[in-house]
Amino acid sequence: MAMHAHSPAGEKCMICGEIKLTGIHICNQLICDSCHNQIVKTDVGDWKYQYYMKKLSKLKLKSVDDIKEHKHSTK
Repeated sequence: MAMHAHSPAGEKCMICGEIKLTGIHICNQLICDSCHNQIVKTDVGDWKYQYYMKKLSKLKLKSVDDIKEHKHSTK
């Protein structure tokens, strides 16, 4: 996971849907600093925990085969 500052236009956070300038990327999708901090602080017994898990379940994971195919198609 890398923390990056983004272009002045920003990117849409996959959790809150707002356009943000900073955050972390997981699977090329932004989680803004504010949502990241809320996720980390949320207790597993809190109703918000299930909300965050549902949002995070939408992460689009790439398989190893997809990554290999992409590398070959860009050569």
